[in-house]
Amino acid sequence: MMINRVSKKQEAEEHDVVILGSGLGGLIAAALLSRGNRKVLLLKEKRYQPFFEREGYRFVPFSNFSEKRLKHSLSQKISEILKLPSLSGDREGGRKLDRKFGIPKQEVAFQVILPKGRVDLFSQRSLVRGEWKREFPKETGRIEQFYEEMEEIRPLLKRANSERDTWSVFPIRYVPWIQRGFPFKSLPRGRVIEKLSPFSKEFRKFVQLQLIAWGNLTSDQFPLYLASYLLLKDEGEEWIDQAELERMEKKILERFTQSGGEIEEIEGVEKIEGGGWRKFTLSLAGETRILRARFLVLNSPLHQLSYLMGRKERKLLRWREKIQPRYAMVPLFLGIEDKAVPVGMRDLLVSLLDLEKPYGGGNLLFLHLSLKGDKEWAPEGKRALTVESLVPVEKWNPSSLDEHLKGVMGHLHQLLPFIEPSIEFMDWSWAREQLLSWSYPHFIYQANRGFRWGDGVVPARLSRNLYFVGKEKYPYLGLEGEVLCGRLVGKQLLEKFK
Repeated sequence: MMINRVSKKQEAEEHDVVILGSGLGGLIAAALLSRGNRKVLLLKEKRYQPFFEREGYRFVPFSNFSEKRLKHSLSQKISEILKLPSLSGDREGGRKLDRKFGIPKQEVAFQVILPKGRVDLFSQRSLVRGEWKREFPKETGRIEQFYEEMEEIRPLLKRANSERDTWSVFPIRYVPWIQRGFPFKSLPRGRVIEKLSPFSKEFRKFVQLQLIAWGNLTSDQFPLYLASYLLLKDEGEEWIDQAELERMEKKILERFTQSGGEIEEIEGVEKIEGGGWRKFTLSLAGETRILRARFLVLNSPLHQLSYLMGRKERKLLRWREKIQPRYAMVPLFLGIEDKAVPVGMRDLLVSLLDLEKPYGGGNLLFLHLSLKGDKEWAPEGKRALTVESLVPVEKWNPSSLDEHLKGVMGHLHQLLPFIEPSIEFMDWSWAREQLLSWSYPHFIYQANRGFRWGDGVVPARLSRNLYFVGKEKYPYLGLEGEVLCGRLVGKQLLEKFK
């Protein structure tokens, strides 16, 4: 073990916990720990900016559609454990109201565009059946049977859950290792790819796009019970939208600082030493000051931070090999006139241009369109459009973005044929600058099969005093996975201090 020596010229600051990165999981863990009277320091990267504003427009990049909406029940539980004011939003009688007209609106999770079809994913199953019959008329019977089987798994998920106060219907396993042979016995052991083999390529892609859109993972290993959870997660759910989600994050941050938590912006970390029985020592980029902490929590992509860990890097390589970033999600921001939006286009949309091509080169797009008339996001008569495209990580080069943009715009013209004369501006600069940040969180991952889905890919506890709350823990659960992991790490660390 390397012994850390601090010169007299260096200032050493002592903390109970240092959290490196500022995602929602780390923020929840930080707030729990500060409420438990722990001295917590949350480090944010100066360079990374989570949103972009220009000329009255506001854009927030995203990794998956769950980052645009969160279960209302989950936000309530966050509020309960952190003693936050209830987030009632603009609800009435448990239903979301249309902001413009104040009447209950029909929920659509998002829209899936295929080369020869378009499906609106309504929260009401009867409405979705009409979509299947129109777009997949030759497979309607088999599709009905497929979703009936998915429905039969839902009660099994609830029974298989191993923690009484769990926040998720998906069975997360927080039980001692000796008991891990027992959970999930009642759940089907098959994979969704096997169940989809009799279907057309179009329907298989339709299902695969939904699985990717809800999480950060592309895989052919999805078990049936996880597919059931993701494909049916919208049915009967209440949601808070992005504006409410941002208000919740702001309240968590306020509660953290009110409880004595500290936040600092830094350029970066040059080196991390120690751990085990000794405290971690962090050397900061461009500073003589160093930080010491009994516990360290990583809240940025693992592949961006593991090289800082010195001797511990070899241990972290084990987890990096289990899950690797396959694509970087690169946002393009457009301010457009409302008249450019086709009738029937939804606020959230995933589109695949060619079934035979890989996802890079603008072939797969995720779109977020601000609500019509919502002045929080765009001036009157305008809409803020965020277009997320995929760039293979191994081919990533800032100079290649201009060529990539051609593919993105070609695809976008297919979706919005009259967009060109209605574009107020198009901004690629945020992506050029932010993609190089160590905090940049927008990736789609590829995982091998050497893990249990209920445990997550990367453990919350990486080593004796090193913890992890990043997306690679539960990438397939999206934002919900970050919340679950943040709460789990917060609870575990509080137990350590008793």
